[in-house]
Amino acid sequence: MAASRVNDPRDAAAPDHLDTAFAEGPAQDVAPDAAVPASVRPSHGGGEPVTRSIGAFEEARRLAGLKWRVLINTLTRSTWILVGTILGGLYALFLLGMALTALIALGGEALETVVVASVLLGSLLLVGWWLVPLVSSKADSTLDPSRLALFPLSTTGLVAGQVAGAVVGIPGVLTVIALLGWLFSWRGSTVALIAAIPCAIIGALLAFVGSRCVTALGANFAKGRRANEIISMVVLVLVVLLGPLISLFATGLGQVWQLLPTWAGVLAWTPLGATWAVPGDVASGHLLAALARVAISLVTLLLLVVVTCAGLRRALGDAAGGGARRTSRPQEGVGLFDRFPANQWGAVAARCLTYWLKDPRYSASLLMIPAIGAVFWFIAGESGFSLWALPLFVSLLMAYAISADVSYDNTAFSLHVLAPVSGRADRLGRVVALLIVAVPLVLLSIVLWLVGVQRWDALPAVVGVCVGILLGGAGVVSIVSARYTYPTPPPGASPMKTPQGFTILNMVVQFVIMGLMALLALPAGILLIVYLVTGAAVWCWLALAVGLVEGFVVLWIGVRSGGKWLDARGPELLQEVAAYR
Repeated sequence: MAASRVNDPRDAAAPDHLDTAFAEGPAQDVAPDAAVPASVRPSHGGGEPVTRSIGAFEEARRLAGLKWRVLINTLTRSTWILVGTILGGLYALFLLGMALTALIALGGEALETVVVASVLLGSLLLVGWWLVPLVSSKADSTLDPSRLALFPLSTTGLVAGQVAGAVVGIPGVLTVIALLGWLFSWRGSTVALIAAIPCAIIGALLAFVGSRCVTALGANFAKGRRANEIISMVVLVLVVLLGPLISLFATGLGQVWQLLPTWAGVLAWTPLGATWAVPGDVASGHLLAALARVAISLVTLLLLVVVTCAGLRRALGDAAGGGARRTSRPQEGVGLFDRFPANQWGAVAARCLTYWLKDPRYSASLLMIPAIGAVFWFIAGESGFSLWALPLFVSLLMAYAISADVSYDNTAFSLHVLAPVSGRADRLGRVVALLIVAVPLVLLSIVLWLVGVQRWDALPAVVGVCVGILLGGAGVVSIVSARYTYPTPPPGASPMKTPQGFTILNMVVQFVIMGLMALLALPAGILLIVYLVTGAAVWCWLALAVGLVEGFVVLWIGVRSGGKWLDARGPELLQEVAAYR
């Protein structure tokens, strides 16, 4: 019963045990009175608000306990979630084992090498913790201030609770273990090892508090969604372009390797790397430099705490008071609904196309396509193999994109169930909206292939393969998405946010589905290869014909079969996707 109760962190933010936990009264340093209406403040039997403080430490302990309870209930509510989490945990432990082995082996190197590696790795750790809130929209949705605004919590206690909650989480546990391994990298010097212990604590606090600071500032900086959407999509493009950047880095690896000590020397005097260089200074006898770096780290930590508290006060006040009021601009007409047939599938297509243009979860996919094209163009060698794969890969990605359509709808899918919209109209409308967006992108990828490869003679066959993947893949997804859904970021969330309940198992299923869709390329793809080998034009045009016939037939089957399954289990699908947070 407990597991079913805490399926959503928002539900878990105010369970009965939390009401009891904070019933003793408000702590000092609470948000403004307007942030906590008198009608909801805890009181004794006489109706007067309670004034006795439970202390920031006790608040932090209870918040950490709440985070732990939600984590356990999330893992145990479903066997598949537990299995997926175990698989993901084993993979994380494998990576952690490699990192610990490297850190322990580092202890046998010269002191200068240990200092350089320590500063660079420690700085990378802090950057990762501080950037996660920008990418995932909310680093810890369980203890989000907007869900705790009506409870009599002090900002100091809330900050301490969020830091303690970070330790309870899986990333926090892995970070703590990695810091323990970092201590062993200083085993060559006893005084350095002793000095590294408090530095590891300071480094962990910098990571956890900095993460919460960025989250608090982000909540106040971006009342609307646009700032987070832009940041998330920019980060997404940078992630896609990471391969070429690494390749460029590897090309000049010899020069970069020589610059690492210089970079580490600069970072050691910044908040990112100061604390990680202190043990090296102590081992070398540079005590004044060590004290200066400790001062930099402590001042940075103090500033992070102060800024986090200020940001949380404002976030608590905005959440309890209703947040910022937004004005809406008057709209004329019905938008895209004027441009589609006045029937069920036309209405679905108009709504889905609106999502493709305005919802960042869809527009992020569109933004990735040019980035993927740049990657394929960059890695293309003399044979241009990657350019041959580019249009096929784009077709596959675009066809797969609507596999999450129902999950993205979330509770809005109730419109289709209550209208009621027939399953066939739902499937067809989503495919039409997809094709309006996907066809220009696939054509663009084919143009890039032509420019890079200069094989106009093979154009019909390539078009046939792309059509077979795009249309046939849309048919396959139309069936699969009526039977299987997976957690996605809810409406209004960052497209990079990892939703609650998403596990390694979901990822495996997605790859299996994409593998089945890729098999659709085999008939026309084999004919394309035969043409390239023999040079007989008949095989090229036959590949085009096969791709067209296969694509339309699989799409027709998918729309009909998926529509029947959707009619049969529409309410069940609504129940599933409405639970995604």
